[in-house]
Amino acid sequence: MINLELYKIFVIVAKEQNLTAASNILSMPQYKIAENIKDLEQLLKIKLFKRTTNGLVLTETGSELYNKLKSPINEIIYIDDYFNSIKTINIGAHNKILDKVFGQCLNQFSLEYPKINLNIENLDTDEMLNMLSNKFLDIVLSKKIDNIEYANIQYIKIGYLNDIFIISKKSSLAKKTLTIEELNNNILYLPRIYSQISNNFLSIINKNDIILKYSNYNNILELVSSSSAIGLVTKEYLDKNSLKKYNLVELETDIDIDPIEFGIYLNNDRFKELNDFIQTIKKHFFFNDF
Repeated sequence: MINLELYKIFVIVAKEQNLTAASNILSMPQYKIAENIKDLEQLLKIKLFKRTTNGLVLTETGSELYNKLKSPINEIIYIDDYFNSIKTINIGAHNKILDKVFGQCLNQFSLEYPKINLNIENLDTDEMLNMLSNKFLDIVLSKKIDNIEYANIQYIKIGYLNDIFIISKKSSLAKKTLTIEELNNNILYLPRIYSQISNNFLSIINKNDIILKYSNYNNILELVSSSSAIGLVTKEYLDKNSLKKYNLVELETDIDIDPIEFGIYLNNDRFKELNDFIQTIKKHFFFNDF
């Protein structure tokens, strides 16, 4: 069986022709290097070096082997060093909060730390927090979840997301203050049926005659713009010119919908690259609570 480590040690020693220099490069004691060279000589049944007053000198056979090995072994060393220099941060986040809320942070971090890979997992929040607790994820970007059962997870508040009602500018409700009564017998489009925005809204209304339908954000904007329906969306998830593009307006309302807190979840296993990522988030949102 080929032992690449022996060949790597041989190439470095052959290049340096000095055990002290090779020891510094390999972070290995000189006696251990000498043992490895001896093992390779026994494996190949050839003499690779001879000692002189100036250090080690390759034998003719050793020189021939070095010339054949130096290019491929140096390439392996380069590849090894390159991939060992790339660190990964495993991030859990839903697409909308990742893109619309943390997108600039991720872009800035990638520019400042190009050798750090950001691996994104988009799963249910409970599943992401379970993975975080078990250290399969390093950080979760999420709306705040009540009653977290993981003792080793820390939550850091960053800010709030605001849910708003939207409607076509052509609607008769466009310039009114929306009430629960005016929602009755109207179609209200919401994001996913089990999304936090939907659950948040349904928790504050009594049983009534609102016709609830569910769709994704882009479809909601299109459907509301071309009908008398009303949409309920998170303001921060909309592109800057979305309302203008679809000829929509934000409705005034007396329906009390509390903002939803959002932040980051972390376990106790911090490392330098993760701390750098948190610092980038901190600078972007100006928070100090960690």
